[in-house]
Amino acid sequence: MEITYINYQKIYGGNIIPNNSFKKYSSNASSRIAYFTSNRVSKVENAEILLNVFSATCEIAELLYNQDQLIAKQNDDTSTKASETVGPHSVSYVNKSNLQSQRIMKSNELEQECYKICSRYLAKYGLMYRGR
Repeated sequence: MEITYINYQKIYGGNIIPNNSFKKYSSNASSRIAYFTSNRVSKVENAEILLNVFSATCEIAELLYNQDQLIAKQNDDTSTKASETVGPHSVSYVNKSNLQSQRIMKSNELEQECYKICSRYLAKYGLMYRGR
């Protein structure tokens, strides 16, 4: 199931991933979903299930995009004003890279989060069952 950027915006209401990056992240999300479902999603024809696959793909794509953005900004050592008191003047700064590194997931955490998203949308249809 290929998802277009227009559908991402119009149906899902997405606005996080820019158009020029969308295909990369939606393809990556689709691959993960195919893996988590043992490629059962490729045989789905039910409209309700397809809408859930679509939503799961978009949500995972946004998660992957956000993580890549955090990693890209991790080396940003500039400081940002955290708080300011007016009388007697006091200013506190926080290092951006410290804030961002706290939110970057380890690869296994990211994989677990992607699995949770997929499960939330698709487990009720039996698509994630690993048995025979």
